[in-house]
Amino acid sequence: MSSSSNNILAKGIGGIGAALLVLNGLIGAGIFALPAKMAAELGAFSPYIFLIFGALMLTIVWCFGQLAVQYQETGGPVVYARKGFGDAAAFQTGFIYYLARATAIAANMHVLLLYAGYVWPELNTGTGKSIAIIVLTTILIYVNIVGLRAAMRSLDTISILKLIPFVALIGVGYWQLDFSATLSNDMASVTPSLDTISAGALLTLYAFIGFETVVVTSGETQSPKKTIPRALMLTVSGIALFYFCVQWLYWHTVGPAKPDSAPLIALANTIFGETGALIMTLTAVVSVAGNLLANMISTSRLTYSMAEQSLIPGKLGDVLGKVHPSFATPYLSILVLGVFAGIMALSGSFVWLAISSVLARLVVYAICIVVLIKAQRKLSHKAQQPLFQTLNSLKRLVPFVALFVCAWSVTQSSTNAWLFLLGELVVGALLYIALVYLPLKNKA
Repeated sequence: MSSSSNNILAKGIGGIGAALLVLNGLIGAGIFALPAKMAAELGAFSPYIFLIFGALMLTIVWCFGQLAVQYQETGGPVVYARKGFGDAAAFQTGFIYYLARATAIAANMHVLLLYAGYVWPELNTGTGKSIAIIVLTTILIYVNIVGLRAAMRSLDTISILKLIPFVALIGVGYWQLDFSATLSNDMASVTPSLDTISAGALLTLYAFIGFETVVVTSGETQSPKKTIPRALMLTVSGIALFYFCVQWLYWHTVGPAKPDSAPLIALANTIFGETGALIMTLTAVVSVAGNLLANMISTSRLTYSMAEQSLIPGKLGDVLGKVHPSFATPYLSILVLGVFAGIMALSGSFVWLAISSVLARLVVYAICIVVLIKAQRKLSHKAQQPLFQTLNSLKRLVPFVALFVCAWSVTQSSTNAWLFLLGELVVGALLYIALVYLPLKNKA
């Protein structure tokens, strides 16, 4: 353990906070670009794919909920990988996951400024963009360091600001539709081919990546055994319905035509006019800001957790594992993440890492699911009543379905993505040897 092991993070995340971490981990920039892609791929069938493959994604979500019941320490996937496969696997899991999450922060800074640039074009110029990234990075670092409660309050406000326009868009949009005509058109539509469904399904599954944000902060969550599984299942189910409603409205309002601007901004323009388009543009900015804040809250806990578990030993571990005496936050881990993501955003280097980002997260999902399968096998040896044996048999089946979903998803990744991930694993292995293995060997 690092020297910071006596420092304790504050338990500042309740049930609503946990749900908002899941919500903001999922609803970021993707929803503003996704409807047009889905409509082009699947046409009238596009809304229903969110329900079908959202249900499959729930098997993965359920697995993470079960892992959160068994392991309540801060760190999520890093803790799970260590329990199942040992220190080396935990380090590699933490390393590639950290890179994927930090890459997402850097990329979303650019996305936020892209949408903000519709209102304030100077934000997308060379100097203006650099200044904006520095200011944005500073705000994210400050809000996270001054306390988890302050960060969660900010997330509460952002969540309300992002949800109200969506509720208005869906409510007014559905009220204006002629349901008899739209439903008859849906019934007459032809189900697309299997290849087409596969392409759309991949887009759908990518839209659900990010739910695991909440398990990383388990150690700061009140009653995590109850809070986290409930937040995961209810929030992801709700978001699947939300995606369905948005996609259904988009298809029946805009249709297959490629919009001039971001799809949801085009949809808002159709329903509310230019004012609606402006509000939806600002909603996109707020939505990405929420995703950035949720990502910063959880990702900074990865290096803290790795330091606490001595996966990052020595002076570096002591630094990353420090907890602020007043704010009870891992302030140096937050600072390191903010600076790292900010530098990537300023330099544009995140583009290279982004190629393997989704693949890395899917691989981490698969590792965690295998850990759950191993844990379930240990529990299955205990004597149980017939009814409980039947229920546990069904529970043991879910992780295999989840593993299949992950396996299918990773096989759809490009060769470049696999090569970049392999390169990250090689770098991770070298870092593990340098930071952990060699010092331990020299002590022995």
